[in-house]
Amino acid sequence: MRRTSRYLVMRDGARIAIDVHLPTGLPAGRRIPAVLYQTRYWRRLGIRAPFSWFVDAGALQGILGRIRRALVERGYAWVDVDVRGSGASSGTRPWDYAPDEILDGAEVADWIIAQPWSNGRIATAGASYSGSTAEFALVNRHPAIRAVVNLSSEFDQYTDILFPGGVPLTFYLDGWGALTQGLDANRVPSLDWKARLAVTGVAPVDGPGAGRALRDAVAEHGANYDFREVKRFTFRDDFLLRDDADVPAARREAGRRAFAWLEGRFGPDFRARGVDLASQHAYLSDLRAAAAPMLAVAGWLDGPYANAMIKRFKSLPATQLLIGPWDHHQVNVSPFGAGATLDLTAELVAFLDGTVGEGGAAAPPVPRVRYYTMGAERWRTAEDWPPPSVRQRLYLAEGGRLSAAAPEAPDARDRHAVDRQATTGEHSRWNTLIGRALHTPYPDRAAQDARLLVYDTPPLERPLEVTGHPRVRLHVTSTATDGAFFAYLEDVWPDGRVVHVTEGQLRALHRRTRDQPAGYWTPGPAPSYRRADAAPLEPGVPAVLEFELLPTSYEFRAGHRLRLALAGADRAHFAMIPSEEQPAPVVEILRGRTTASWIEIPVPAAEP
Repeated sequence: MRRTSRYLVMRDGARIAIDVHLPTGLPAGRRIPAVLYQTRYWRRLGIRAPFSWFVDAGALQGILGRIRRALVERGYAWVDVDVRGSGASSGTRPWDYAPDEILDGAEVADWIIAQPWSNGRIATAGASYSGSTAEFALVNRHPAIRAVVNLSSEFDQYTDILFPGGVPLTFYLDGWGALTQGLDANRVPSLDWKARLAVTGVAPVDGPGAGRALRDAVAEHGANYDFREVKRFTFRDDFLLRDDADVPAARREAGRRAFAWLEGRFGPDFRARGVDLASQHAYLSDLRAAAAPMLAVAGWLDGPYANAMIKRFKSLPATQLLIGPWDHHQVNVSPFGAGATLDLTAELVAFLDGTVGEGGAAAPPVPRVRYYTMGAERWRTAEDWPPPSVRQRLYLAEGGRLSAAAPEAPDARDRHAVDRQATTGEHSRWNTLIGRALHTPYPDRAAQDARLLVYDTPPLERPLEVTGHPRVRLHVTSTATDGAFFAYLEDVWPDGRVVHVTEGQLRALHRRTRDQPAGYWTPGPAPSYRRADAAPLEPGVPAVLEFELLPTSYEFRAGHRLRLALAGADRAHFAMIPSEEQPAPVVEILRGRTTASWIEIPVPAAEP
């Protein structure tokens, strides 16, 4: 590859740092497609000598570096961008995915198609944050952007990552907030002394004055918002931006520009959209109008992102869906071993060849859905999601049992004092969101379940596949006026090992539902999460909580048991509700004839 870097000056004078990677020896007059990658995590590391003599910065970027190299070797241009207010780019961030950041993508695209090597076709690509920027680029409806590769990103900020089930994901809010604040100050985000010795920070652009330009940009980042401010929110319609007097002037100015654009886009009541202003699903009309084919990729233990990718697939007709047995770093985490393999880089290359490559805008191949079933250790295909299934209901029953028989007793209940030390530990789907590969996910579920209410089936006589979105319905009482209710679907092996399959949660305050915006698909009951629909519990009075667990495809083997485990806390990851200043609540799970509590599991109607 041949790399150059430079600044692009935006409409308001902000300077955006880019790297351009071209195939070595590209003939004069040859025109090639481009892949645009816009990141919050530094487009490239600066590596000091002598390490720079033998260390390639791209090789330190994992799957991204491999994909970039594969595509450039295949005849693509690749353009890396530090988004506004981050890396070596100037500007100030009033929030993530603010209008200026979205609009910058169109100007970068304009620059790309004006280059003598461009054939006028661009794909956007990214993973996690950059997966979102790849999708947000479609909001501009830029005619040159013909395809999107989106790995592991949210679709609905509130429910997918900030407040799953309405419960603040404080582990992520604190951890990602600290990470991005450090990156914006040009601090190397590693405790490894060798990394600190070799890496200077973000790479400056080429040319004279680059060091000064980088220092000036980092100084401007000092006015950025702190992501941890989101912790003060409770509702979906809480407004993103602080505009009080102690907010730096640069941030207020960035906010003013954002307000003007948002008012033109959504009308004068745009503030009522709250957190949705940073969510792709709020721009469905633009995403649909762009009609760009999208490859949406995630893993079953990839945080909450398999669910986000499914919602995107169902809401955007041009989307292909690929879900593997992976965590957030595409590490295979199936508890049954390595299983069937898939060359993800080759999949991405094939998709881009068929959309922006020399063939140009070919129709997406079928099938539209490919997913991996853990346990069966097989890739499967479908034309839609979820695949055809029947829903089997298992009722919570006496003696910690899950039973196919509906309860007959008029009144039955299990009492549980919430254990605030309960946790999913340091090797969960949530930890993988901030740099941890899950080689052994949820290793201590058997010990943790001793703190919880658990309900098991008898050992299975034959294998049972669960593919889709399990759902729980709980009739509860509590001594508190609010609470977080966690449900875990688990696999109890004959040797006593307990394997996490999937999970879900709901904050009782948010149990009221509301219709979703037109075209936005959700798998089941959709809580409103809005202030007007808040519903505190009345102590001792029964309430109904119904919510989806995150999707999965998992085969329980013969001799294994299904387990539903219920908790009132996940100390390592979620906010304590009610707060620890208040007594730990005592809850009752009701399971009588008219107050049945159950879990529904989707079982394939036929062999895929």
